[in-house]
Amino acid sequence: MTTALAALRARLDATFEPLAYTLLRVIAGTFLIAHGWPKWQAGVATFAANGLARRGIEPALPLAWMVVSLETIGGLLIAVGLLTRLAAFLAAGHLAFITFVVLWPMGFAWNRGGWEFAAMWATVMLFIAVRGGGQWSLDRVVFRR
Repeated sequence: MTTALAALRARLDATFEPLAYTLLRVIAGTFLIAHGWPKWQAGVATFAANGLARRGIEPALPLAWMVVSLETIGGLLIAVGLLTRLAAFLAAGHLAFITFVVLWPMGFAWNRGGWEFAAMWATVMLFIAVRGGGQWSLDRVVFRR
């Protein structure tokens, strides 16, 4: 009986693990887009002035272009699984910067402006960077990985 259950579990794991990972990758990428798109719509210069320069992060305009591009284009790349490792590694670094430089002084709790939320997403992006696009990704189609 135990052997049959182990075999069933192995079959279910092989079936659902790629689906679960793909779902994580798609959600993480689209959540990143959801943070970048409003900055794009409001204007990168507006984000530079109100989001970065106000916090003393300079040079604000070039950094704003990097952030908006990473969050929108990088989020899309992660969601579809193309150049996944690179995009997720850059996103993890971006979120680590937000965690340790921008939000750290405000403490842990996300509902008080703290670093909890950004650190969790940095960890997710680091996991995706290590794991790559996965079975259902454009990386697999384009690069045959």
